[in-house]
Amino acid sequence: MKKLLLSGTALLAMVHIAAARDITVAQSSDLRSNNPGVNRDGNTDGVILHIVEGLVGYNNSGEVKPLLARSFETSADGLTYTFKLRTDVTFHNGKPLTADDVVWNWTRYLNPETKWTCVKDFTEGGAAPVAGVKALDAETVEITLENPSAVFLGLMSRPECGYTGMISPESVSADGVFDKPIGTGPFQWDAWKKGEYIHLTRFADYVSPANDGKPDGMVGSKRPLADGVKFMVIPDASTVKAGLESGVLDTAEISPDLIPEFKESDKTQLIVSRNNGKNLFYIQTRDPVLSKPGVRRAMAMALDLDELAAAASNGTGEANGSMVSQDSVYFSETQKKRLPYDLEAARKELADAGYNGEPITIIANKRGNVPSFPAAVMAQAMMQQVGLNIQIEVLDYATQVDRRRSGNYQVISQSVAPRLDPALMYAFYVGDKDKNASLMWDDPKAIELMKAAHVEADPAKRQAIFDEFHELMLKEMPGIFLYDMVDVWGATKKLKGQPVWQSNARLWEVSVDD
Repeated sequence: MKKLLLSGTALLAMVHIAAARDITVAQSSDLRSNNPGVNRDGNTDGVILHIVEGLVGYNNSGEVKPLLARSFETSADGLTYTFKLRTDVTFHNGKPLTADDVVWNWTRYLNPETKWTCVKDFTEGGAAPVAGVKALDAETVEITLENPSAVFLGLMSRPECGYTGMISPESVSADGVFDKPIGTGPFQWDAWKKGEYIHLTRFADYVSPANDGKPDGMVGSKRPLADGVKFMVIPDASTVKAGLESGVLDTAEISPDLIPEFKESDKTQLIVSRNNGKNLFYIQTRDPVLSKPGVRRAMAMALDLDELAAAASNGTGEANGSMVSQDSVYFSETQKKRLPYDLEAARKELADAGYNGEPITIIANKRGNVPSFPAAVMAQAMMQQVGLNIQIEVLDYATQVDRRRSGNYQVISQSVAPRLDPALMYAFYVGDKDKNASLMWDDPKAIELMKAAHVEADPAKRQAIFDEFHELMLKEMPGIFLYDMVDVWGATKKLKGQPVWQSNARLWEVSVDD
């Protein structure tokens, strides 16, 4: 460990000398690939976010807005999308974005040899199968679907898809091998020293999409205010903390237990930002004990959700019993409903369900940046008050994930990454468990509503679907949603702006005072 700390400190010292005017951010692991949407993970997505842009992107409330497109229209039958491209967009090599470039990108993404993570979403059997992409003129692209899909634009915008980012054909060599991402984003690719850092430089000719002067998710004002960004690979939390305190690092995710220290420090600032991810208790509805909805409802009613959320999040989280994020445009009065904290009602539910003290095990992990273990401990104490025999089993995260994917659990305390469209969030939990054991809820009505949400594009009708889904969830309680995930980051006092969005670094409209 001492050797690791010394190595990290030496790296930080080099950064301080070499990149004084860059924004320097720490991330826990190296880039997997610089090929958008190919061989990716969360840290990779965060780097790629700064380099490439798609035709559309999410705003803060989960709505899809134009990005490289200046507008888009959908045909009456929901099958044809027509995108009018902005005329002020250039790639990092200086060449203008054209409709032919969009067609080239989509052809490449849909080619199985590209190994695009999201190819299954956009091909036969996927949520938004693409039938054709063509250029109507230099500024107009038409994409036709095989069947209507309300999530087509949202799927395009997903981090896992590399944002379906447009790259210059010169990103690929003449023999078809990917070289480097030549995108349209506010920062451009510069250097990658594997295991140490990734460096991006400011794209001087960048033009933001139409905006009101403020950053807004992937859209809004996106000015690159720093000369560059250096993503340092520093897996050790102690080194990150030391780097932030010394001012060598400008910003990074920190452990929630450091909140009081960073809040009170005269050297650093605390940045807390809610995202659309979920902290929840998965429940195995096929378990002999937990197959009874009354037992599941009793578990929920035994939780003082406000107290649990506040304690598990170190005061940064707010209880939310819905699958829909509080920041979503679809978070309605109905979504605010949750089962009451009522110990007597919980005991009655258990008695009516014939519960006789059978053990129920919550699987948790002790990763420092998620509330898996503390939430499980608090739930155990609360549930025991109504006679539930709750045990806790601690596993490493990888094993916990394997157990969830195999369906071999009773309850799992877990955090799930952001998905900004509620229908895409539903798809992570709902479906045929015989085909996919990792799914949580296989109620036929829930599956029907999820499928309807994937097709219905009218916002008012979608809201009605989401509200009906939530009411059904409160009745069946296939899982207990605790609160929306919270990003906890530290930064130097010199940093200006909001450097995190949806668990990723977002470093446009961010600067550091000299």
